[in-house]
Amino acid sequence: MRSDERNMRTGMIARVADVLGAFTAEQPVLRVSEIARRSGLAKSVTSRIVADLIDEDFLERADQGVRVGIRLFELGELAQRSKELRRFALGAMADLRQATGLTVQLSVLKATDQVYVEILQGRGTQLDMRSRVGGRVAAYATAGGKAVLAHSAEEAVEQALAIDMAPLGPRTITDPALLRRHLARVRVEGIAYEDEESNVGITCAAGAILRPDGSPIAAISVTGRAGQIDMSQFAPAVKTAALGLNRRIRSNAVFNNL
Repeated sequence: MRSDERNMRTGMIARVADVLGAFTAEQPVLRVSEIARRSGLAKSVTSRIVADLIDEDFLERADQGVRVGIRLFELGELAQRSKELRRFALGAMADLRQATGLTVQLSVLKATDQVYVEILQGRGTQLDMRSRVGGRVAAYATAGGKAVLAHSAEEAVEQALAIDMAPLGPRTITDPALLRRHLARVRVEGIAYEDEESNVGITCAAGAILRPDGSPIAAISVTGRAGQIDMSQFAPAVKTAALGLNRRIRSNAVFNNL
């Protein structure tokens, strides 16, 4: 991407943020002219942005103007759920890092990607990873993604494997049939591995965090340098952390809806 394209994109994001930031709890419905005044944007620019946001359901028409739409409500719900999940799992993540010394990650499946909710860096390590808090990596190429997919409904698995499974690392599994065999083994063993599949030089082990009915909520994983550690040695600690979280979830009804 050229620098001028990056600047244009950043400028548009800032303008959209200004438009959305005009709404308050006290004044949830605004006319375009008022949005323009509050955002400092020209009315013509504001009108175009508002129209686009309405088309995408980020805003919706109201009797006296426009208001926040269902898409923003849905995103807010997702953010709150991620916050609750992070708070719930943070203690177990810290214990797992203390036990292994490795980087610990908490991630959830969204469509075809694994989204990272929290990452605790390992002691004295600085890994060159694709993952970052709020970032996405294709589920088929991650240990966390495989841990979740192994316990997911068939529709979710089909969706995750229907995309172009391009190689992200030197050992990415790009054959859907082969990956399905891996998922079957994960269901039996309770642990998923990644060996330079999402990144060069990265190895991971992950366990699924499950609801009482066995459906997945998230994955907890540890990450280290490929070729320097035997990740199977850390699998028991990962399984213990996941099982401990699963036991706590059984007595915490809020996570049945996450």
